[in-house]
Amino acid sequence: MISYILIGLIHLFNIFQMETVPTYTQEKKALDELNSIFEHSSKYVKVHAAEYLIWTGHSEVVLKKITEEEKIYSNEPKYRIVIWRVLVQAEKDPARKKIWLNKIYDAYKNMDGPDRTHATETLAKLKQPVMNLFPQETAKTLASSDKNLQTYALWASSFGSDRRMDLNRQKFIDMALTDTNLTIRKISAYVLRQLKGVNLQQWEQLTSSVFSSNKTDETYVTILATALVTAPADADRDKLSRIKSLLTKEVKNYTTGQCTELSQALAEKGEEKYLKILQGFINDENLAGLNKPSTYEVADLKAAAAYAILKIINKQK
Repeated sequence: MISYILIGLIHLFNIFQMETVPTYTQEKKALDELNSIFEHSSKYVKVHAAEYLIWTGHSEVVLKKITEEEKIYSNEPKYRIVIWRVLVQAEKDPARKKIWLNKIYDAYKNMDGPDRTHATETLAKLKQPVMNLFPQETAKTLASSDKNLQTYALWASSFGSDRRMDLNRQKFIDMALTDTNLTIRKISAYVLRQLKGVNLQQWEQLTSSVFSSNKTDETYVTILATALVTAPADADRDKLSRIKSLLTKEVKNYTTGQCTELSQALAEKGEEKYLKILQGFINDENLAGLNKPSTYEVADLKAAAAYAILKIINKQK
């Protein structure tokens, strides 16, 4: 009897080992991939990898190297802003964090400076209440003729007021679905994924639009990803299941940019069954796509896929 129990326990241990070792291996490979991209890529890909590392609890890896990067590029417009954004997130010392944040504030307030768009987007990503902090500059930015800048300003102006946040969230839904400018539709969908807080009626607006659209539409994958990430707690389970199915069933036909959007969405709402897709991106599989990707695009995708793997595995712990 005891021998049967021991055999059973050994069998269970072996099953447990078979289930956990592959997951551990995937986690290690994903982290190694992300570290490698951070170490060897340049500029914006490096920054994206740095943020993924910070968001997965590895800010100490980032701080020293990005501080060195800042010394090299502190006078380069646009790129210096995203470096400062990383440093704000990586720094543990509040005083040091404030130094980098103030540099971004100064760039934002310089209405004729070269960093306006990047500073506005960065302050939105850092959830800084710019309308409260800099009301005059923000009002002028919201009235800008530069549509991209205006859209980022709308995002940044959402913070600091629940009422503004609610009003702007609906504006972004309308812009994501109906704006005549493709770039603005994509930016708006991305912003919705960051803001979240979409109510059931708004989510139904998104899902109805994407279910009735053609899969060749340029924002099809973008809106699907947004519908997945923003699904409220009371979202229809069947619709949510359909969204996941539509989003992942024709990955081989996606552009590299769409694969990156998918990876970012799965980082937030993915499950273990999607790890194979994400690992495929890292292994240069599933990349037939509709265009030949650049080295930059591939590295950026691999960083996003590695981040998603780490996030999904971490949820299971």
